[in-house]
Amino acid sequence: MVEIKEFKPILYNKEKLEKLNIEFKDIICPPYDVISEQQYKSLIRKKYNFVNLELPKGKENKKYQNAKKFLSNLKRYKILIKQSAPSIYIYQHKFSYPEGSNKYYTRTGIFCLIKSDPEYKTILPHEQTKPKPLQDRLNLISTLNLQTSAPFFLVEDKDKKFYNKLLELANKKNLILSFKDDKSEEHKIYRVIVGTKEFIWIKRFFKKEILFIADGHHRYKVTSEYLKNIDKNYLMGYICSFSDDGLLILPTHRAVLGKYVLEEVKNYFDISLWDGKTKPKILFYHNGEFKILNLKTNLKNSDKTLKNLEYVVLNETVFKNLSKEQIFYHQEMKEVINFADKYNGFAFILPAVTKDEFIKVVKKSLVFPPKTTYFYPKVISGLFCYDLEE
Repeated sequence: MVEIKEFKPILYNKEKLEKLNIEFKDIICPPYDVISEQQYKSLIRKKYNFVNLELPKGKENKKYQNAKKFLSNLKRYKILIKQSAPSIYIYQHKFSYPEGSNKYYTRTGIFCLIKSDPEYKTILPHEQTKPKPLQDRLNLISTLNLQTSAPFFLVEDKDKKFYNKLLELANKKNLILSFKDDKSEEHKIYRVIVGTKEFIWIKRFFKKEILFIADGHHRYKVTSEYLKNIDKNYLMGYICSFSDDGLLILPTHRAVLGKYVLEEVKNYFDISLWDGKTKPKILFYHNGEFKILNLKTNLKNSDKTLKNLEYVVLNETVFKNLSKEQIFYHQEMKEVINFADKYNGFAFILPAVTKDEFIKVVKKSLVFPPKTTYFYPKVISGLFCYDLEE
């Protein structure tokens, strides 16, 4: 059983930004863990950009104090304001994929408060967390008493009732914000006020559901632990339906360096030529040549939930003894091929995890190898933040 409820988030003041001639596209940023160095340099130069809270500048503890000062200034000048009416918010993101193409998707979800589940009984993870980013997010939350960005959750919703309800509510009457970003992608936010029949329906829907963490495992774990310390139990989250046509799970391909890689591959996989037409589970590239990898028959497991997923076998065998400096990850096939060519390495073109695979694996309390799933696009930061001591 999942409990959600309304909240009064802190939002950028649209009227104030207009007076300052600042566009909404110039104050948003990606979540902290996907901001490249080049992106950061560009974002930090933009006045009032949310990156100053999401990924503050400075070394060691100084950066957290910088974030606190930035937050205080934005509140003082009413650039960030707390909403007065308790609500939940529908967020729609229209984007093209591949980026720049004429193929468009729209992903629809809600921002709301979710009752924390530190025991992971009704909110299920699919990745393991690491100490360093956990400590960083804990330091930030402890300094600000603020949730700067929401973990991204998914709900199964087989008959699309939740998804269709959100589409019904995403209408002009409820619209409070609409803007395009630097890539001309559209972002729209709709408010659903507490007490309406639609609001009551959404709350009831989740009482019979479980949630899956799609993105933000570190944010979720740290926030849950912090809430226990301040005797609170609700955190801000973004929830999307698995049945949403705009929910994309991209593959993450690998390129690796190491002179013994080929011998390791041969130990676990049969290698055959690729005809250039079929769609194999794994394409193996080296020195201008593509081949197909098939898991050796004697290694196949009767439990097909996880052990027969090729990227799991690769991670537990071929990649196991490689350092992180020897592995290059990217969602684009051409990027890992270019890396392999440049350093005389090997590229592994992997399939995307399907929605059904994801649900089946996570329900068995299993976790995927690092960088297996990539939910695209990331949920941007700067739309909402939440005072955890409200």
